[in-house]
Amino acid sequence: MLTILVGPTEEAGRLFAEEGVHLDEAPIVRLEFQNILRIDHLWMLKSLTKLTLAHNLIERIENLDQLIGLNELDLSFNKIEKIENLDALVNLEILTLFHNKIRKLENMEALEKLLVFSIGDNLIEDYKEMSYLRKFRKLRSVSFKGNPCCDDPMAYQFLKSALVRVTFLDYKIITEEEREDGRVLFRGLLRKLDEMDEKTEKERLAKEEYEARVEFYALSFVEYLSGPELLESMFEKDPDGSLLLQVGGELIGFYEQYKEQYVETMAGLVEFAQEAYNVRQNEIKLFKDLVLNALEDSVKKSKVVVENFEEKKKPLVTTLNELIQKFTSKQATIEQLEPLLVDLGDAFNDILYDLWKNLMTIEMQLYEQCEESRVQFAVNMTEMITKLLEVSRNAFGAWRENEGVWSMRQFETLSKLLGNKIMLGDAPPELFEVMMDRDMMMNLVAQSSDNHSRFIDTREDLLMTRANKWRDDLVQGANDNEIKRNRDRVLEINYFIDNQREEWTDMQMRLTETVDPETAALFGEDF
Repeated sequence: MLTILVGPTEEAGRLFAEEGVHLDEAPIVRLEFQNILRIDHLWMLKSLTKLTLAHNLIERIENLDQLIGLNELDLSFNKIEKIENLDALVNLEILTLFHNKIRKLENMEALEKLLVFSIGDNLIEDYKEMSYLRKFRKLRSVSFKGNPCCDDPMAYQFLKSALVRVTFLDYKIITEEEREDGRVLFRGLLRKLDEMDEKTEKERLAKEEYEARVEFYALSFVEYLSGPELLESMFEKDPDGSLLLQVGGELIGFYEQYKEQYVETMAGLVEFAQEAYNVRQNEIKLFKDLVLNALEDSVKKSKVVVENFEEKKKPLVTTLNELIQKFTSKQATIEQLEPLLVDLGDAFNDILYDLWKNLMTIEMQLYEQCEESRVQFAVNMTEMITKLLEVSRNAFGAWRENEGVWSMRQFETLSKLLGNKIMLGDAPPELFEVMMDRDMMMNLVAQSSDNHSRFIDTREDLLMTRANKWRDDLVQGANDNEIKRNRDRVLEINYFIDNQREEWTDMQMRLTETVDPETAALFGEDF
């Protein structure tokens, strides 16, 4: 980890290059710059967690987008006039803007992890501006002293009561008595702030709930299809259709009918997709359980085979040790023991071969069993996704029919108003111009319909592409996992067999340790 002090930021690249350090990989935790006019050349410092740019001539916060790991930023003693360009610093916990030229607190919404904030010695003239900090749920320490509004004796009374989550104000603990005194003085204002906070909190919770629902529906490939939001966004992204809607009147009624029909159509798809998701998850669980059970059964069988091998191996090892003992105690010569050793080696090789054959047979049976399960699993997943896509095609087909009805009604309604200046009322100039020219109106309706058709096609393609890719990835993943498991198991079996063979050879080699080199050479291949 490094703490580095360098000059102008453009020198940083040269400095690290000379030291042979790659800035995008360097484990830098703290970096300080001096004598700089603007923030630049920092995009490569992705590992940076602490950045000090204090005591410089910086006028603007910029070029920090890539520093997503930053949790401490010191911009004190500069010439910054506006808080901006901090949206990417979502992990920032400490922000120091002491002694700058800031007049307003703004553009900090992304800093949800902010714990410590220093805004002292700036140009904030209204202490009520600090109520902005109420939205930071984790904020515990604020430095504020030195702003023009601090001359007002009411400023700190307000801050102590308004910043309900802040524990330290200008490095002093806020007591409960001080908070209560402030509440008495600012009861009405605080009530309004509480009401605004309650509204903001409800909106935040609603947004989180909506995003959670979208994420949940995404598992079924039907995100944004529940409710009218997708249809509304289709019109928002269609400038022609949005313009024509401003005609109002009967057209708005048809538009509301269109939305109701869309919601009803997609509700059926969403409901089916959710049920299909649950069925798929159950199928996946059954498949995993089946494979796991088969694997556990294979392991049990393999243990039995190995145990049988060990039982057969014991007398052979005992006999070999006895022969070695006879040789070392000079009760028999190597020539006398040779036939016995050869027979013993053959017997060991036979049981070792049986071990290998039995283990490989068990593994082959497991692989074949899993292969049958994978094939059936792939068939089941394909059938489920095919059914989902069939229901989706029907739903999107109904949406296209509703779009056709809407387009026809839109054209009929607009045709009645064509050239009627009185009925158009306060229509915006661009719409008024369209409604004075039949060809222009027809072209606009056609363009809007084409925009909607492309929108519907794109959303249907997205659902189908994602569903098919999910199935393909799932099936391919199951195949790849089984192939890898099989290869690893075969390697494991062969490794175990090799170890057994080496162990037997090492035992035999104990005979050669006491034999002269010429005799050992004669029996080299056997021992």
